[in-house]
Amino acid sequence: LFGHDLADQPTAVKRQMRAMRAYDATPRLGTLAGLPTLVASGEHDPIAPPTLGQALAGGIPGARYVTLAGASHGVTLTEPELLNTLLRRHFTDAESYRL
Repeated sequence: LFGHDLADQPTAVKRQMRAMRAYDATPRLGTLAGLPTLVASGEHDPIAPPTLGQALAGGIPGARYVTLAGASHGVTLTEPELLNTLLRRHFTDAESYRL
């Protein structure tokens, strides 16, 4: 979907977006307490802005929040080195976690 007019979306995408807007998992975030959790937001993401990432991390006790400076939506494509470094560090730190 990248590189296309946002107004020209397949029907499935429109249904998915409606479903995402309708569902709110906020009351359940506390059940993730104690799980190694990383939430990252692109500093300039217009679709999932940092305020939403901060709210998500704030609802998960012990979650770590990171703003990816200069990044926008699609950070996996535009900043793969930065994101992979962050994920490797998170997975290494989380390796000691046991269910």
